[in-house]
Amino acid sequence: MNTNELKFNGYKENLLPQKVQSLPIKIEAYEVNLLQAKDEIKNFIRLSEGLVFKKVGLDALLGIIPVVGGIYTGVAGIWLLFQSNRVKTGFQEKLLILILTLADIVIGVLVAAGDILDAFFRVHAWTGNRLIAHINMQLSLIERTREQLNQGLDVDLDALEDILFRNGSTKRQKTTRNLILALILMVVFVSCTLMAG
Repeated sequence: MNTNELKFNGYKENLLPQKVQSLPIKIEAYEVNLLQAKDEIKNFIRLSEGLVFKKVGLDALLGIIPVVGGIYTGVAGIWLLFQSNRVKTGFQEKLLILILTLADIVIGVLVAAGDILDAFFRVHAWTGNRLIAHINMQLSLIERTREQLNQGLDVDLDALEDILFRNGSTKRQKTTRNLILALILMVVFVSCTLMAG
């Protein structure tokens, strides 16, 4: 009998530790990215939620200065949009960020009333909290998968990548969608060229 095997009731059991499969480097790196993004967004929310008595945020304070408040709102909206892209949110979430940023700019244009509304209409903090909820969901998926791998379970890592990097779409679905979009854009471009010529 091999020294690495134990015979028990006629069955052989391997005493060597089983090789534990680990997460792909791509997912490990993405997890680090998510944690960094989460910290940055939390710091941003602290600025947005309230600098003065934890009630009035930077947006409301800068909104008092006519053009500066709108510029800040636009820059903050673009930064949040960048963060949503960084943590791989869906198109709907990105569209919501754009709509709310534009609404916040419009509210800021209203003289006096806009300043008061800015104190209560905390778009940036609300959006930041939505991004953190998305990050937490992704981190829990990664952690659950890591635990399953440590237990020696067979895990579909391709499905995890589809969820994390492609919002649930497979590579084939994403490629097909992009090809169809490129084809439509080419048809529109050719049509416009023919009409102009």
